[in-house]
Amino acid sequence: KIFLSPPRAQLAEGFLFGILRAVKRQRKIGLFDSGLGGLTVLRALEEKLPGVDKVYYGDTLHLPYGDKSDEAIRSFSREIVGFLAAQGCDVIVIACNSASAAAGSMLEASFPDLTFINVIDPVVDALAEGAPRKTALLGTRATVRSDAYAKRLEALKVPHELVALPTPLLVPLIEDGFLGTGIEESVLEHYLNDPSLKGIEAIVPGCTHYPLLREAAAKLRPGVDWIDAPAIVADAVGSAWDATVEGLGTTTYFLSDATPSFLALASSTFGIKAHWEKKVL
Repeated sequence: KIFLSPPRAQLAEGFLFGILRAVKRQRKIGLFDSGLGGLTVLRALEEKLPGVDKVYYGDTLHLPYGDKSDEAIRSFSREIVGFLAAQGCDVIVIACNSASAAAGSMLEASFPDLTFINVIDPVVDALAEGAPRKTALLGTRATVRSDAYAKRLEALKVPHELVALPTPLLVPLIEDGFLGTGIEESVLEHYLNDPSLKGIEAIVPGCTHYPLLREAAAKLRPGVDWIDAPAIVADAVGSAWDATVEGLGTTTYFLSDATPSFLALASSTFGIKAHWEKKVL
């Protein structure tokens, strides 16, 4: 056994405590999506937890997830979460509705040491807290197919009329840079004119790309509430995060396919001019 004198013991204790503090500061929040949409969640999270280090992974190689099978989405998601965990992330935001619906439960079972926040449950919980009303859910085919929103509302025993409508053209329009051209407004109007949405009082953007259509929706349907899903999800992450853990507030960006069009949109739409590292998993 080695016995240390009191000064040396205190020095050793202080050194070990410093290491533990450094390790604690290395904790990060990881986010992933198939492309640009998850950046709406990241932006809200930057406002909520500006001092926390974050890692964002955009799986642009497999964009869009909404048209993929559940099996494929689960496979992509598993690889990405393993990568984010290796980057030091212990809280993972599934910043994609399609992945939240298809892979959320699988990821929680596969990575029990990680904390997961999906983008569906917090929004449904927020809906449940409000007065019952007719609400439109605009989503990808995968999200609507899953019936995830309705199932959670039913589990909460909330008499909320939710009408889900697949809107597959919206993600490609956004990713291809048609925001602000009027084309996205015409396509959105086409969807909102669906007879099933007559009399809606609120709209849930059931895809993390869709918050970028908020202004167009307000113009087309004035008086209809737009649910601020990114802010709701950011609040949920804030509640799950240990407020005593601080970092440098840096965000690291990865893409599976770094296309010039994506980088241009990330810069023009979100003001992100940082380096994006290409990482194929």
